[in-house]
Amino acid sequence: MGIALVIALALSLDGFGVGMAYGLKRIKIPLGSMAIIAFCSALAMATSMLFGQLIMPKLTFVSPKVLGAVILIVIGCYQLIQAFQARREEAVPAMASAVAREESYKTLLSIKLNLFGLVIQILKSPDAADIDGSGTISPNESILLGIALALDTFASGMAATMTGVTLYVILLVAIMQVLMICAGQILTGKLSSGFLKKAKFLPGAVLVLIGSLKMI
Repeated sequence: MGIALVIALALSLDGFGVGMAYGLKRIKIPLGSMAIIAFCSALAMATSMLFGQLIMPKLTFVSPKVLGAVILIVIGCYQLIQAFQARREEAVPAMASAVAREESYKTLLSIKLNLFGLVIQILKSPDAADIDGSGTISPNESILLGIALALDTFASGMAATMTGVTLYVILLVAIMQVLMICAGQILTGKLSSGFLKKAKFLPGAVLVLIGSLKMI
């Protein structure tokens, strides 16, 4: 239960950043939209864990627990690299043009799934994500946001299953995603920029730590 809670927290920290971004622009996320986001996270986690259960019996060349731990470590390292890259982008020289600086901050998530020819892009600017300009994230807009926040859980959910994490994590991920978004909105402007910069490294570091512990 403890490991499941830590994994759920690590996979939900992106929601904290989204909540803060929306809080700065006073963009509201209604209860219905929150429920859709939670459902997307739970569905992604359940699907990935089911896939993990299906392939575990076929793993004869390596222990599922070891493979799951390795996957968690790889995902964690990838997230750490992304955090380092984001930090470098934030250090855009002052002499750079305003247009260049805006472009460096604009993309929050850009994921290309070549197999389906699908490109999902969510803008970091909250007012751009609020497509209809209503100041509220509608259910339709929350579906896109929910999918983006849930995509990280696919590989992690499969790996978590292999390492023996129970199904409780599905519910925990859904709950933590909503709690992190709410916490981000509440704490908007109350946390130092230094803390926020360091917090970007937390999800990756946690997954690496969990994977390492599972290999022992």
